[in-house]
Amino acid sequence: MSTFVTDSLLAKTSSNGVSVDGMKHLDGVRTHSNEVGSATIAASENGLIVGPATITGTINVDGHLEIV
Repeated sequence: MSTFVTDSLLAKTSSNGVSVDGMKHLDGVRTHSNEVGSATIAASENGLIVGPATITGTINVDGHLEIV
């Protein structure tokens, strides 16, 4: 069972980690799918895509997007 608290996530799991919007957090390691959907990065935001990645939608960038 997980508890959502403002600006943080507290979780009790049986060593499966916690997944939030397709990104898994487990023991200090973050993993994610290599498929990126649609997104908008506002002028005041920064985005990061770690490849290899397949973009299946449209990414609108008004801010900064780094692809590594």
